[in-house]
Amino acid sequence: MQRETPFWRTSPFWLLMAILALVAGLIFLGGRYRDVTVGMDIVPKVMSRKAAALSGIRINMVKSVEAEKSAVMASSDEDSIRFAEESRRASEAAEKSLQELAQLIGAYPSAPEKELLQEFDSCWREFRKTDQQVLEFAVQNTNLKAARLSFGAASTAMNEFGHALTELMSDSMGGPVCRLVYDAQTAALRIHVLHAPHIASPDDHEMDGIEKIIQEYDAVVKRSLGEIRALLPPEKKKVLQQAETSYDAFMAITARVLHWSRQNTNIKSFELSLNRKSRITAQCDTIVKSLQEAVQHRAFKATR
Repeated sequence: MQRETPFWRTSPFWLLMAILALVAGLIFLGGRYRDVTVGMDIVPKVMSRKAAALSGIRINMVKSVEAEKSAVMASSDEDSIRFAEESRRASEAAEKSLQELAQLIGAYPSAPEKELLQEFDSCWREFRKTDQQVLEFAVQNTNLKAARLSFGAASTAMNEFGHALTELMSDSMGGPVCRLVYDAQTAALRIHVLHAPHIASPDDHEMDGIEKIIQEYDAVVKRSLGEIRALLPPEKKKVLQQAETSYDAFMAITARVLHWSRQNTNIKSFELSLNRKSRITAQCDTIVKSLQEAVQHRAFKATR
């Protein structure tokens, strides 16, 4: 009697094993390379959306930087605030594009894209942090406010002081009053001249030195006016009082000028924008370019 052949030795069994092995291999490869095998109909759409997101990041980053530079260089508070808002809106638009890109790379990952995205995310956080500092300084315009006070209200008070001193000398030409008036007016004018270097100085130590000189000249003015009072006839005391009132107004304005100047927000915003912000912007832009190249390269491999 002929013995029956076991099933595992028959051709159908081995055919079934081959099919199962093929299916298992396809499942393995599909899981390993799912970033490439997302489907020929999906790949172009995904790559197009990634490219659009990257384009949005780059365009809005440039817009943000341009508006930030305008805010720093603006000649009025209104313009500084307006440009600062434009810069922030552009940064927010870039942020939205970045979030969309991160979602796309998360859903359809690629090792180079993920690595570059992490690198850009770190750079972008530093970009936003620096941007916030620049814009906060820019809209305060303290150096600009100090300069306006110096050229405006301080000049007016100084002119009034000079007119009063000139009237004091009208009947005292060649006498000791004339010499004291000259000393007082010269010292006051030198204080006014020192406004400009104080406003322009970025260094606290240098501003300390300027303020010390201002105090010395202020002492000269007050001493001279006091000596003049002792020499004046009663009918001239009212004119001297006008001079003293004008000088006190000038020094009150000077104190405000020095206060605004000390904050140095225009200088700080300019230095941040020119140095750190420019460096970070260039770094972020380089990473975005690399991301665009990585996306384009992957799109070519997936569709060829």
